[in-house]
This record gives sequence, structure tokens and C-alpha cells, in this order.
Amino acid sequence: MADLAPDTNPKTVASSRQERSVASSLAARLGNLLSMPALALLSAFVLGAVVIWVTSGQFVTVLEAYSGLVRGAFIKQRGFSESLVAMVPYVFLSLAVALGFKAGLFNIGVEGQFYVGAISAAWAGQALAGLPAIVHLPLALLAGAVGGAIWAGIPGYLKARTGAHEVISTMMMNYVAFRLAEFVVSGPLRDRNATAVQTPRISRAAELWSLWDIPNRLAEPLNALGVALLFGFLAWIITRAVRGRREIANSKLQMADGRSQTANGKWQMADGGSQTNSAQDALRNTEYALRTTHYAPLIIAILVAVLSFAALPPLTRLGWPFADQYDRLHIGIFLAVLAAVGVWWLLWKTTIGFELRMVGANPNAARYAGVNITRNIVLGLALSGALAGVAGTVEVLGVSICRCLPLFFSSGYGFDSIAIALLGRNNPFGILASSFLFGAMRNGADLMELNSGVSKYVISLIQALVLLFVAAPAVVRWIYRMRAPRQAEEEAPLTRGWGG
Repeated sequence: MADLAPDTNPKTVASSRQERSVASSLAARLGNLLSMPALALLSAFVLGAVVIWVTSGQFVTVLEAYSGLVRGAFIKQRGFSESLVAMVPYVFLSLAVALGFKAGLFNIGVEGQFYVGAISAAWAGQALAGLPAIVHLPLALLAGAVGGAIWAGIPGYLKARTGAHEVISTMMMNYVAFRLAEFVVSGPLRDRNATAVQTPRISRAAELWSLWDIPNRLAEPLNALGVALLFGFLAWIITRAVRGRREIANSKLQMADGRSQTANGKWQMADGGSQTNSAQDALRNTEYALRTTHYAPLIIAILVAVLSFAALPPLTRLGWPFADQYDRLHIGIFLAVLAAVGVWWLLWKTTIGFELRMVGANPNAARYAGVNITRNIVLGLALSGALAGVAGTVEVLGVSICRCLPLFFSSGYGFDSIAIALLGRNNPFGILASSFLFGAMRNGADLMELNSGVSKYVISLIQALVLLFVAAPAVVRWIYRMRAPRQAEEEAPLTRGWGG
């Protein structure tokens, strides 16, 4: 029973208390970070319900509207996948806004950078036709990123060199991008063979794969890889068997020498160890090695072979979850997740990210520490523009019905992304969640209107309310009688862009 007595060592007790204090502090901080966005969402939906109730005169309309919103976003055929499709550009654009915020810059021009990225991708998609997909697709994505980076880099240079406010310059660049897109689509890049005003269709090699098309795309390379691995494993087996026979022959010679030199029937190894002089033991050891070692190539070969056969057309009949050829969900969803991880790594794990955050938090201290302010301002906006350009690229290469850039190419994603970035607290992983929420709202709006008669633009009202409550946390705290956070950073401005 003595072993069950509590530890009364003062050092142990103090350490335990410290661990509990740290855990409770982290839990409180996490709760504070999550509570504000959650309450902002709740408040926005409640006020949206009030607006619907007042305008319709019936509370049942509120229930019909919100049930239609949920069914349209998640339950109807292709509802969930379409919500993911709408989520992808939101992720890239919101990451662009958040990256600018972290550098102390308010990049309100992501919509224009979105357009320029789409123009660049449309050109690269058809001008580089003939390249293999493994080269063409990355080049098209790179073209969109470079276009967006250059477009955002112009206001960045003006900000760094002349002090021109980035809110004004990026906003003005939006309208230039809109008119540039109209000129390019109706002029130099217009498809003369199409009845509609649009650019030529991009090469199939530059398209982002739809998830339903992955089996067809991967069938041939997986088959070739599976066959190559299987032949490689067979070659390894033959090589290992020949080597085993040589080892047995060598062991017999060594054992014969051992019998003539020792009286106890054992032979001495080079490292001073000993081994029995039985040829059967050597054979048994070799067989054991063959059975138990180096089987990773076989496992990989079998897995790839299974995948290669699974990638054939029967896969769609055996339950491939994206078997509907009209499902528009594409591999851009994976690129969006990778972009979120990449932005997190850039900001918190690299010297470049540290300098960007330092410039955003306190440029005077950063300058005193030797950080190049001019370079980081231009770099911050250029990286932000590159992400926005990739968003436009994804729309052209993966979502556009004509796989081209039409004349009336309007997304409205850019301004929504500001609310998403604020809702996600400028955290890349928070942005993933808030982007999915906004994508679901955007996707479910049509069925909400059809189900209840409520205009789908109520969703825009709710999104604007989300932005209002997130940007004014004091209002949320007043409504719910919450205490102000203790730490000063929770109340720090989201960006220095307003103050110059």
C-alpha cells in the first residue's frame, strides 16, 4: 500500500502544478481564439434569420430557407463535392489576404490578381499545347502564379518606394485587371472558331484532373509501374538466390578448412565469432534470410499492381466515390491543402516568414534589426498575388465548363476572401475551415432560394455580417457579455495597412 501513497516531493508537486497551469492557459487561449469566430457566425445567422422572418412574415420560411441551404450544400446529389469545388479558390485567395495581413499589408486587390492569373493560365494552357501533362500542367500553374505576383508586385513597389497606400493602389489595379481581361478575351486571345467570346480551349494536358477521371488518367502509368516493380522483384529474387548459393558454397569450403584446423568441428570467423560446421545450417540460414528480409519491394509491387488493376474502368462500377462524370471536383482541392501547409511553413518555419511577420508587427523595430523593409513589402505583396493568381488558374484549368476564359468571367471570390481570412484569424488551417463554410454557403444558396423563395443574395448579407462581427469583436463581446482578452495581441490591429 505504501507504493500508492501520493508523491509529496516539493519539486514534483511544483512541476505538476506548472504543467496544469500551462495546459489550462493553452486551453483558455484556444477557447478564446475559437469562441470569437463561432459567435460571429452564430450572430450573423441569427440576424439573417431575423431579416428573412421580417421580409417574409412567416417564421416557417426561415426554417425552409436554412434547411434548403443545408441540403443544397451537403445532402443533394453532388452537393458536398460542389461545396469543395467552391472552397478551392476561397482557400487560395484567403491565404493571399492572410499573407498580406501578416506582412502588415491590406491586399484588397486579390480579385484583380485572380483575373490576371486566369488570363496567364488561359494563354499557357493553349500556347504550350503539345507538351506532356507532367510538364504542361505545372507550367500553366506557374504562369498563373507569376501573373498574379507581377500584378501585386506593382502596388508593392509603389508602397515601398513612394509610400502609395496599398489599399488604394490594389483596389485601382482591380479595375485595370477587369478591363484587361475583357480586352484580351475579345482581342488577342479570342477563339475565332467559337460563337461565344472566349479564349481557345486549353490543352487536355494542362487540365486539372477531375477526381472521377483519376482512374482513367492513372491506368496506363500505374500498369507500367506495377509491371516494372514486379519484374524488378523477380530480378531481385534471382539475384538473391544466386548469392545464397555462393554463400552456401563458401561456407562449405570454410567448414572444410575448419575441420582440418580445429578439433571441435568449428571454424573461426574473421571477427572472432564461431559458426557450426553444418552445411544444413548454412542452407537453413540462407532460406530464412530469403523468407524474412527485403520484402518491401514485393509489398510495394503488389500494392501498385492492385492499384493499376483497380484504376481500370471496373473501378467505377465497384464503388469509386467520384464515379459521376459530371462531378466537377478536381485535384485542386489537394493543391489548396498543400498551399495552406506551405503558407504555414513559410510564415512560422522560415527566415523569410519571420521577417515578413516582423515587418508587419513593427516595421521600425524590423528596420533597427537590419531587416530590408522595401524588399519585404514587395515580396509580401508578390507572394500574396501569386496565391491569388493560382486561384484564377485553378478556375480556368479545373472548373470552367469550356476550359477557357470567357468574356464575362466574374467570380466575386476576392472580396469574400477578406471575410474568410478574418474568420480564420489569418491562420492557414483556420482558413481551410472557414473557406469550406463559405463554399458550402455559396453552393447551397440556389437550393435555398428554390426551396423557400428567399433570395439567394441573403447569403451575401450573412457573409457581410460575418465580416462585421469578426472585424468588430467588441460588438460580439458586448452582445454576449464577454470579458476582454488579457493578452494585448488579441486586440492588435489586423493590419498596419490602414495606418500607412
